[in-house]
Amino acid sequence: MAERHSPDPVAERQAQGHRGIALGWLKRGRVKQAIISLNQALTTDPGYLEAYLELGRILIHLHRWRDLVELCQRGLKYNIELPELHKMMITALEERGSLDDAYACYQLERRDQHCLMIDPDEILCCVVVRNERVRLSYFLRYYRQLGVDRFFFIDNDSSDGSVEWLLQQPDVHLWSSSLSFKLANYGASWFELLLRRHGVDHWCLAVDIDEFLLFEGAPERSLKSFCSDLDRLDKRAVTGMLLDMYSDRPIRATEYKEGDDPLSLCHFFDREFYHRRFEQGGQYHNQEIFFGGARQRLFPTEHDYLLSKVPLLRYQPNVILASGQHLTNIPTKHLAHQQACLLHFKFLATFIDYARNEAVREIHAMAAEQYKAYQRELEQHANLTLFDAAHSLRFEGTEQLIQLGVMAASERPPEYAIPAISAIDSNPAEQPFWSVMITVYDRPDHLERALSSVLSQASNAMQIEVICDFSDVQRQAEIAAEVARIGDGRV
Repeated sequence: MAERHSPDPVAERQAQGHRGIALGWLKRGRVKQAIISLNQALTTDPGYLEAYLELGRILIHLHRWRDLVELCQRGLKYNIELPELHKMMITALEERGSLDDAYACYQLERRDQHCLMIDPDEILCCVVVRNERVRLSYFLRYYRQLGVDRFFFIDNDSSDGSVEWLLQQPDVHLWSSSLSFKLANYGASWFELLLRRHGVDHWCLAVDIDEFLLFEGAPERSLKSFCSDLDRLDKRAVTGMLLDMYSDRPIRATEYKEGDDPLSLCHFFDREFYHRRFEQGGQYHNQEIFFGGARQRLFPTEHDYLLSKVPLLRYQPNVILASGQHLTNIPTKHLAHQQACLLHFKFLATFIDYARNEAVREIHAMAAEQYKAYQRELEQHANLTLFDAAHSLRFEGTEQLIQLGVMAASERPPEYAIPAISAIDSNPAEQPFWSVMITVYDRPDHLERALSSVLSQASNAMQIEVICDFSDVQRQAEIAAEVARIGDGRV
């Protein structure tokens, strides 16, 4: 979650008062006065995020892009994890100059030379890596088989040969950035830049290198089939849970070999897969969110572990990914809730050194509080294992996860009956000379006028058809009755 700057209570109340006055000015259409009041609020409380967002929206409406850049730079000093400010910054830089300026701001540089002509139905996958060479081979194999067409990798200063290896992959496009992972909003700003330029209206995965997506029927059921059903259901994103997987050995003895399926090594998870659950949670109050799990059992922290993620979405420029792709602003009616699960393979032998390094770097949320908890427990217990017969279950497949409530069964689109079409008479003289086709969906208001116009000019050589395009069953019946009434058997 975003870390909130906390002023003294008096300054906070004064800033809230200035914002209240600003909102009053806006209701009266006095934009200039509203801007003055919001700037007064930010002078009083420089970290007042609501004032930044309100003023940012006004500046966008007025196309004051230079002022918006300055506002975002100021606000991000106090609210570095606020995704709306990052998104406003990218928009302002693009509108003031070009999207290349935003790429430069986030230090994102293209490394590969592959053609980037993307077909409309391609599924994309975005992932940030840093020294994960040993994991790359199986990760790509898994997601290629699942149905990903193209991968967007951002390398964040690897020194283990990851860059050289990725550059040899024909379906991988590679960018690099030396910017702190935290300053890039935990990778979300890098994803935003790539998808804004290359991924609009594409289904996109946003996952970590140690996360493997499952949904009902996967991996046998393809990702394209899953996304096709989501489209028919008017869903724009899928939420799901991180399920921490581990072996029955000590973490330091869980040795992973390049190219192996990590599930063959780490095939256990906690039956109590979360500890806290909130409906309509997060800052957008639109999705069910979960905390806890195996990590809270072994590495307890004050702020707990956020398990919910949004791993798959159909990207549009108004989409926001927040808290490291854990949350989104997409309305709840367009979310396929808990219809996916991410098997999370963090606890390999290499994790011991990784946790120690990340605890020092402090580029994760809350000054790397969780990584410091990992490091503390691992140093105190040399043979620490997550396996516990009282807590651990062996993974058996997606049906098991559905039965346990880890994930939900996929919602299926309604099946529509296809009307029988009789064969055309073989005698050419009996066949219509030409046809008139009238398509109708959910707006039959003008059907009578259209049909009456055609019927008034019809001859025996004319075929007249009304095509009802996927209306619901009740509306289909209404349209059929109207066609029968007006056409009297002729249509």
